[in-house]
Amino acid sequence: MGTPERSCVGCRRKRAQNELIRLHIDAGRVRLAAPGAGGRSAYLCPEPACLTAAGKRRAFGRAFRGQAAVDDTFVAAFATACDERKVVR
Repeated sequence: MGTPERSCVGCRRKRAQNELIRLHIDAGRVRLAAPGAGGRSAYLCPEPACLTAAGKRRAFGRAFRGQAAVDDTFVAAFATACDERKVVR
């Protein structure tokens, strides 16, 4: 059995689930999902360009089926997660 694939909401490319950063919604705000957290989620490539593209396309609202605000706290956490992924590779 192969590795599960998911689509990035920014660039819309399919990648292995473990290559993407999982997001969830908390009180109407987009957040990084904790490992093993349940519920609706969306995925982004670990690249700032995908975050920008998702914002321009209003992809978070569609992925979470409602209001999904991206704030500075999330942007900083996402940048840190991207940097951590680059160190691991």
